[in-house]
Amino acid sequence: MKTLALFLVMINFLTGSLNSIQTGLIDTLNNPQIHPLQSLALKLINPEPVRSPLANDPQIEAVSAIVMDVDTGKILFKKNIDQRLAMASITKIMTALVVLKYTYNLETEVKISEKAANLNGSQMYLLAGETITVKNLLKGTLINSANDAAIALAEHTTNDIKSFVNAMNQYAGRLGLMNTHFSNVYGADAKNHYSSAYDLARLTSHALQNETFRSIVSVKETTVTDTTGRFTHKLHNTNKLIGKYINVIGVKTGTTEDAGASLVTAATGESEQTIVTVLLNSPQRFNEGKLLLDWALKSYTWIELL
Repeated sequence: MKTLALFLVMINFLTGSLNSIQTGLIDTLNNPQIHPLQSLALKLINPEPVRSPLANDPQIEAVSAIVMDVDTGKILFKKNIDQRLAMASITKIMTALVVLKYTYNLETEVKISEKAANLNGSQMYLLAGETITVKNLLKGTLINSANDAAIALAEHTTNDIKSFVNAMNQYAGRLGLMNTHFSNVYGADAKNHYSSAYDLARLTSHALQNETFRSIVSVKETTVTDTTGRFTHKLHNTNKLIGKYINVIGVKTGTTEDAGASLVTAATGESEQTIVTVLLNSPQRFNEGKLLLDWALKSYTWIELL
């Protein structure tokens, strides 16, 4: 990276003013979205996915779908990728990111409220008054897709749910997710709760850069306890591809009446590349998810440009 930075400085020195050198270098290294040199730098550093001319597009029945290369952001496959759709519990990717942004110590203790304990839907079966760490609640949220854990985290992080939802939307705005809006923290169907396959692929690519997030979503099953060790909660990953296919490393499922069965999955390839697939409202999300992963890793070759 230092070599690249020096190279960019030399180019700017030869072709532009000294004032542009400092600004261009800082922007290039710190903000991928606002400086054109960043896109060049990424292409030079990261292997570029190149499609085989013999590869045909896969046939996908999901309403919306995308395959994206995480390192370059290149779209490898797309179907209705900007359509606004319900996302169900895929919402919890953003829930986790907001918690990770505002929590400095994941061993911080959280006391479970009556509201969280009595929440319906997918649960890790928290008890009112129970005390459990933020990290264990994140595991419940991302592995078991627990609504009660998501609510408990939101209440703890910003003191009230409305403020947490505002933080989710602010985060989406900073990432430039133009077709995404949140109205709750766990993915219940609502008029103003939606996203797109493209936005969710970008969100997931961003989330996977966080080591805590990446490590949790790859867990097939585990058991967590409250801080006293008296209460145990067994967690089973709702993503059936975890543990079944060696290259799959996450990420999240979602199912509601409006969203149908949806799935975000990430996998790594032989060139250490990571790809993300998103399926929204799929009649066979796990079959189609594996189909897209296999297709992408077989249809593309990742080539080092330098």
